[in-house]
Amino acid sequence: MNTEVSLVLLVVFFVFCQSQDSVQDVFNVQPGGQTMVFEKDWEGYKCSFTYQAQGGTNEQWQVIVEYVNDRKGIQCTVARGQVSYLFFQKFSLSISGPGVKIIQESCEAIDTGDRPLSNKEYSVNLGSNSLSSVDGAFKNHLERVTIQAEVKQKREL
Repeated sequence: MNTEVSLVLLVVFFVFCQSQDSVQDVFNVQPGGQTMVFEKDWEGYKCSFTYQAQGGTNEQWQVIVEYVNDRKGIQCTVARGQVSYLFFQKFSLSISGPGVKIIQESCEAIDTGDRPLSNKEYSVNLGSNSLSSVDGAFKNHLERVTIQAEVKQKREL
């Protein structure tokens, strides 16, 4: 087999293997002040983004659900990918599935300008595996939110 064919097969194999560790989707964040929910199911896990937003028109956002830490964890990211001009009234990102336990230190929320939100603007709820804006403290700007959870595997006897 020549080198070019080998290289192409290697790239195809790499892309195929990588696609098994994550999924992404695109959705529109819709202003209007109503509570909206976008959910992405993958491999028995569910990433749920709930929000209320005002201003402008629909913005295209993406969700990425992926395995991390050698498949010992799952991560969910919801992001604009560029500056958002929407005024978020509130938001919440949660992850659910078998054996999921959120890792507080691996959660983040980013505002416009790629700056982390103040710890006062959001809270992490370990019981519901979620990160949510804090009413009265959240300053209404959001570009990305990420939560990560450990996946506790059942041990076989």
